[in-house]
Amino acid sequence: MSATVAAAFANDPAWAFILGEEYGRLAAHFAATLFDLRVGSQNVWVSDDLAAVAMWDPPDMSAGPAQRIESIWASYRTVAGEEATRRLGIYNEAILAASPGGNYWYLGVLATRPERQRRGLATAVLTPVLGEADTAGIACCLETSTRENRRFYERRGFTQATTIALPGGPPTWWLRRAPTTLLQGTGRDAPKI
Repeated sequence: MSATVAAAFANDPAWAFILGEEYGRLAAHFAATLFDLRVGSQNVWVSDDLAAVAMWDPPDMSAGPAQRIESIWASYRTVAGEEATRRLGIYNEAILAASPGGNYWYLGVLATRPERQRRGLATAVLTPVLGEADTAGIACCLETSTRENRRFYERRGFTQATTIALPGGPPTWWLRRAPTTLLQGTGRDAPKI
């Protein structure tokens, strides 16, 4: 999954901002860190061939015990170094400052290997949590730094956008999807991890 995420985000402006010139060295490790943070909540969804992955944080935003979370981030910081850690801090502070209030599912990562894009895999791994959120009447949120991704999410109901002020970084938006009673697809093709 780390290779899928690293390949999918190779041209992403936010990841370029966070990882800088060390993208090649850090991307897979950063992706593995994001996976390790979320796998314990059992809200990671993948396509059968691991060509697509969606990593969610549940509405209560608990990612597990604080000690475990700090250990995962400490491991990343050791590999990433001071400069990449500083840029990640700037990014996270900007995201937190603009984050929507209330309870919501947070889509931390949606990635599809570039050669497998536009085949419905991303929608398949999104659908299970979107359906669960709709059933519970809970919104879903995410942030993105590309207009193409923004259009992709808008077609899936993420129509409420808020601009994020990211000092020295790319244009970035919080997107929110209100719960709906109409959801296409079943998501049965996306195993949960």
